[in-house]
Amino acid sequence: MRKPEIPEEYQIAIRAAVQAAKLVMGYFRTNQLETEWKADESPVTIADLESSLLLTNELQKTGIPVLSEEGGEIPYEERRKWNELWIVDPLDGTKEFISGRKNFAINVALVRESRPIFGVIVIPVTGEVFFGGAEFGSYTTTTEDILLEHSVKLPTEKTPRKVLVVAGGKSTSKDFFEETELVEKNYDSIEFRKVASSVKFCLMAKGQVDIYPRDYPCMEWDTASGHAILQGIGKDIYRKETGKPLQYNKEDLYVPYFISC
Repeated sequence: MRKPEIPEEYQIAIRAAVQAAKLVMGYFRTNQLETEWKADESPVTIADLESSLLLTNELQKTGIPVLSEEGGEIPYEERRKWNELWIVDPLDGTKEFISGRKNFAINVALVRESRPIFGVIVIPVTGEVFFGGAEFGSYTTTTEDILLEHSVKLPTEKTPRKVLVVAGGKSTSKDFFEETELVEKNYDSIEFRKVASSVKFCLMAKGQVDIYPRDYPCMEWDTASGHAILQGIGKDIYRKETGKPLQYNKEDLYVPYFISC
């Protein structure tokens, strides 16, 4: 397939995310991991910190400011002046990573005027790369195709089926999903799949999952990249309370309960 025409700053982000994925794999299932615990009781490792440093250094070459989970708190009075910014999770799914399981990812998103316009997610264990946005569609490739020559465009239409496949984390409530007004009712049955991290968005992008509800806390860097990729295939992420799409670079970086569909 012909290489997608994407801006140079987006290509910098893809290359940086691939480099970060290879970096964290150097620590995966080794005895080099020392785990510390942050104030919110979430774990952080040397892989998180080194990945954050690599991504920040590379993305700063675009001249666009960077907000990273592990990059230190940036006051809202400063952030609110940014018309655009990179939002980064250098290792999404750290608990999975520490436990030696495969569902962790590198997330990078470009947000402009509160909306994600481009995102890239790399799954280090499988070498899968997902990138795109509403502007030019979304694509998948591998960490070995750094020139993006063999990228495959993800379809905007899914194959009809009678089973609604729902992805969620360990804390997702079936009641939360079943009560929402955003869910189509014309399915014979519902299949629930427990999947960690932004890998859920990748499964949606591939058409293997139809919907992802979330009724427990997460942060903007957990969703921004997947949000952009979903927009590239005609999907969106909606606030449960209002039905309006999520917005980013808010004063409070927590993400409200949502439905991806």
